[in-house]
Amino acid sequence: MWYTSFKLTDKDELPVIVEISKENKQYKFCIINGSERIILDDLQYSSDSIFIKFPAFASELRGKIHSKTHISGNWYNHAKKGNYYLPFWSKYDHSTKYPIETPIIDVSGRWEVTFDYNIEPEKAVGLFSSEKKTKDGNEIGNRITGTFLTETGDYRFLEGATIQDSLYLSTFDGSHAFLFKAQLRSDTLWGEFLSGKHYQTNWYAIRNPKFELRHPDSLTIADKNIPLAFSLPNVDGELYNYPNDASKGKVTLLQIMGTWCPNCLDESMYLKSLSEKYGLDLNIIAITFETQKGLEAKMKKVNSYRVNLGLNYTFLIGGDACKSCASDVFPTLNHIMSFPTLIFIDKTGEIRKVHTGFNGPGTGKYYEQFVQSTDDFIDQLINE
Repeated sequence: MWYTSFKLTDKDELPVIVEISKENKQYKFCIINGSERIILDDLQYSSDSIFIKFPAFASELRGKIHSKTHISGNWYNHAKKGNYYLPFWSKYDHSTKYPIETPIIDVSGRWEVTFDYNIEPEKAVGLFSSEKKTKDGNEIGNRITGTFLTETGDYRFLEGATIQDSLYLSTFDGSHAFLFKAQLRSDTLWGEFLSGKHYQTNWYAIRNPKFELRHPDSLTIADKNIPLAFSLPNVDGELYNYPNDASKGKVTLLQIMGTWCPNCLDESMYLKSLSEKYGLDLNIIAITFETQKGLEAKMKKVNSYRVNLGLNYTFLIGGDACKSCASDVFPTLNHIMSFPTLIFIDKTGEIRKVHTGFNGPGTGKYYEQFVQSTDDFIDQLINE
């Protein structure tokens, strides 16, 4: 186990635990975010340097091996403009992100969260769970796991701790480096959220077990008077037209996404399970909006994503990574407010539902409920 720290600002560092193992003379790096495990096995060595690429995202770690117990370097995110990187250092034989202490505050439960409350407030649901242990009759252990649900997706697998009167949560997945800090004052959490070195905002949260966001099936509306049709290149540069003979009489799912988007990755893995479950009864098409410049670079990145994740459905290149670009491709929708957005189309070609955002495995029961209800809805469409 290696304790790894990414420098976000002069005073803020994001802690990550990395497990390094060796199998058949091949090293593997595993990034641990709560219950999530991200395996990195695309490694290259050069003298005292190591280069590690992420399988799904356009990012990599470049490090210098100083000794058997110390590595330092930079994380480069090529999906962002400019030469975007965060410095890191890594220390051997340390398996916890934060000091283990006896907790003096309890943040477990459901919270009504408001991000960016001074400028453009955005509501979210905070879901936090504590890991409590007892030793010699005393409660010890201040580890916290959880996530934030928003109307455009969740913040995936967060892990951290309570220290004195403060909460710390973080995650690093190769696309995003998130750090949440908050202090409990009276009954309110007052916090700061940092995303890498490029974004910071404030947030507060109050306990509210009944607070709900708007339903994700109600946020994007299809106009039945505007036909759904598009002509886009696939990963081989061949033009793909929709609708077509292959889509006639079949239930179709259209995924509006980007390979740079972790929520899209979670949804892609769910669509992979649907493809395996329903086979030829279900037609799945992913339309991607990418950060790379030029069609060739976009095609290369999307095809790498498809192959690395073992996704056997159709991928098309929609354009640049912007919501207005996606809206231009789908004028039948009133807007695209999130990557991903999933369109459900019945056998007659009618749009039956549009699902905005994606709350993935990091949301626990919310993800399980989504999977059950969506599987049931697809069964209904196939059996009509």
